[in-house]
Amino acid sequence: GDSAQRIYVWFDALNIYQSGVGFGWDEKKYKKWWPADVHVIGKGITRFHAVYWPAFLLSAGLRLPKKVFIHGYYTVNGQKMSKTTGNVYDPVPLLEKYGADPLRYFCLAKTPPFEDGDFSEERFKEVYNADLANGLGNLVSRVAKLCQTSGFEFPVQEVGLYKEVEEKLNGFRFDEALGFLWDVIRKTDRLIEQEKPWALKGDGLKEVLGKLVLQVRLAGCNLQPFLPETAERVIEQFNGGKIVGGLPLFPRIL
Repeated sequence: GDSAQRIYVWFDALNIYQSGVGFGWDEKKYKKWWPADVHVIGKGITRFHAVYWPAFLLSAGLRLPKKVFIHGYYTVNGQKMSKTTGNVYDPVPLLEKYGADPLRYFCLAKTPPFEDGDFSEERFKEVYNADLANGLGNLVSRVAKLCQTSGFEFPVQEVGLYKEVEEKLNGFRFDEALGFLWDVIRKTDRLIEQEKPWALKGDGLKEVLGKLVLQVRLAGCNLQPFLPETAERVIEQFNGGKIVGGLPLFPRIL
C-alpha cells in the first residue's frame, strides 16, 4: 500500500512458475510440482532466472529450482534471425512438410545445447537423408525384412537406456547422447555386412538375427526421449513374435 514503492514486473512474471502449480491455492498440487526439476531458458534471460528469481525465493523462505538449463539461439545461414532481414523461420510449415521427429533430431543432434546453433533447410535435408533415411530408417527396414523372410519368431526382451545415454541426458548433452546412439546404429549396419545373414540358415541365422533385433529394440527404447513418434513405431514393429517389414520410417528427401 506504499505509493512510494514499486514492484519490478519480473517479480510477478517469475512467480507464475509457482502460482501456476498451486502456490497459494492448492498446497497438495504445489508440493507435487515445486521445486521445479529444471528451468529451461534462453541465454537472454539468464540474469532474471539465475540472480533475481533465486533472490526472491530465498527472501521468502521458499525452495529454489533444482537446475537451470540455459540454451543459445539459432542463426539462419550464419545470420542472426531478424524480421527486418526476413530470415525468420516459422517452424510450423517445416513441421507440416517434414514432420516433428526429423526437426527434433536436427535441433537436438546438430545443435550444441549450451551454444548458438545454425539452421538452413539445405543442411537439414542433408542431415535427414544421411542420418535418418540412410541411417536409422535403412537399418530398421533391413532388419525387419530379414526377419520377415526368415519366418522366425523373436520373444520380447527387456531393454532400457544405455548408461551412456542416461548420463548425457542428465547433463543435457543431447547432441552427445544422439551421437552415441548413431554410432551404435552404424556399428549394427556393419554387423549386417560382416555376418551376411542372407547367406545363413537355421540356428546360425536365428542367432545373428536375434542380435540385430536386440540392437533395433535398444534403439527404439533409447530414442524415446528424443524422437517419440519414431521410437513408438520401432517398438511396435519389433514388439515380439513375427517381425514384418513396413513403410519406411524416413522416405528420402529429393
